[in-house]
Amino acid sequence: MARQFALLRAFRQIETLRVTIGALVGVAVTSLVAVVVGLTRPGPIVTAIAFVVAAASFAFLTFGLAAVLRPRRVRRALTTYRWVGRFDWLRWRRMTGDDLPRTPARARMWLEAHPARGGRDDLARIELLVWIGEFDSARRVADTLPDATPWDRFERALQRAFVDFVASGDGDLTPAIDVIADLSSAEARTARAMVAIEEARQRAASWLRLEAAARRRAIEEGGDLDWLDPLERARDGFGHELDRFLLPDLARWVASPLLVVGCLSALTTFLVSGALPPR
Repeated sequence: MARQFALLRAFRQIETLRVTIGALVGVAVTSLVAVVVGLTRPGPIVTAIAFVVAAASFAFLTFGLAAVLRPRRVRRALTTYRWVGRFDWLRWRRMTGDDLPRTPARARMWLEAHPARGGRDDLARIELLVWIGEFDSARRVADTLPDATPWDRFERALQRAFVDFVASGDGDLTPAIDVIADLSSAEARTARAMVAIEEARQRAASWLRLEAAARRRAIEEGGDLDWLDPLERARDGFGHELDRFLLPDLARWVASPLLVVGCLSALTTFLVSGALPPR
């Protein structure tokens, strides 16, 4: 479902260079530590400490340099994207008590194990149905969501636009935008961020259809990345509230994978340098 994950793919593309630079620096530091240990042969305890330091340094440098090199515009847009993502994840956990399925096969299993109950409880089914290509079922669920409150009407309109866009490439956000005027100030701020995600998703899908050279040029020269614009505008609505949100949020998701890669990098360099096995 290319359109469903267009925004995720677009962010990955513009983040790749920064993460690569950080990883290369991390590997260089890991290699330096491994060479020093290989030459000095300090014994098992110091070797183990050096191994841990090398692995942690890789993770820290990869994450830290990517953050330092991230342009302000990208940082602000990514903050909105991650905030809405966490909002949706927490809501999923509240509604279902389960972890979000990570593969289409697990999504199908979850849907089969949790039959539709009607009403707001079925909101959690829509994204999974879209993920496995059950667009008609997803539309039916969206159409039967409650509309008793302005927020209910907003979510129903937004879910309809989401399903229509992924299914056909044509998702009209106007009905959802029109309802925002009826929301409380706190709800309106959240709603504008959610609409920004959908608008950015639609723009990112178009951007990803450009030739690879055009996308690369836009990334390197700060050119046509208009899909960041709605996310930046939504970020303005949060003021200073989200100033310290992005890095801890990213760390929650990438710390473990980076440490695993750091351990693999340290293991490889320590073996090649002769630092392992320790004497």
